[in-house]
Amino acid sequence: MELSRFHRVAEASAHGRFQPFHNEHLEYVLAAQSLCDFLWIGITKYDVTSADLNPLGAVRERPENNPLTFFERVHIIRESLIDAGVPGAAFGFVPFPIESPRRLHSFMATSVLCYTTICEQWNRDKIDVLKAHGYNVCVLWERAKKVTGAAVRNDIIEGGSAWRSLVPAATVRAVAQLDLRNRLLELSRLGGTADPAPGELRSETGAK
Repeated sequence: MELSRFHRVAEASAHGRFQPFHNEHLEYVLAAQSLCDFLWIGITKYDVTSADLNPLGAVRERPENNPLTFFERVHIIRESLIDAGVPGAAFGFVPFPIESPRRLHSFMATSVLCYTTICEQWNRDKIDVLKAHGYNVCVLWERAKKVTGAAVRNDIIEGGSAWRSLVPAATVRAVAQLDLRNRLLELSRLGGTADPAPGELRSETGAK
C-alpha cells in the first residue's frame, strides 16, 4: 500500500458501517489516520432502529445486518486503534448518515476531506453521493475485498471460528462480551434476510 503520494492534512474523515469492525476496516482507518493530524471516524447507519431504507444500500440497512449499536461500534473501533498504538486524542467519532445524505451537513462540515476506498460498486455510489453534497473525496486504493462483514457475521451465526482471524482483538472481545451470536440469531429470525456474502469466507491472505 503506497500512501506517500498523498499530502498530509490537518483534519480528515473515514467512514463505514463497521458491522462488525474487521481487519480490512482497520487497515483503511489506520491508513486514513496516518495522513492527517486528526481523523473523524464516521459511523454510517448510526440509528440501527430506523426503518428508512435508502435504495442504494437497502439490504445493508436491514436490522439483521446491523447488530451493533453506534456506541458499541465506537467502543470496538476505539479499542482497536488504541491496541494499534494510535493515541486517543488523534481521532474522534461522529454519526455519518450516508443512507440519508441530506443529514450529512448536520454532522460533518464539507471542509473535512473524506478518505475512502473502492472495493465494489457501492463505494462508487457513495463517492457520487458525497461529491453531490459538496464533500471532497480522496480514494486511498481500489481493490477487491478479501473480508466482508457479512461473511464474518455468517460465520459467527454458524458457530465457526474462521471469523476470529479476520477481525481485530477488540472485535473478538466484543463478540463474546455482547453475546453477539445470539443477537444475530434473533435478528435473523425476525428479519428473515441476511446480507449477501459473496464467495467463501477468506482470511486476509485470501486463503479459503
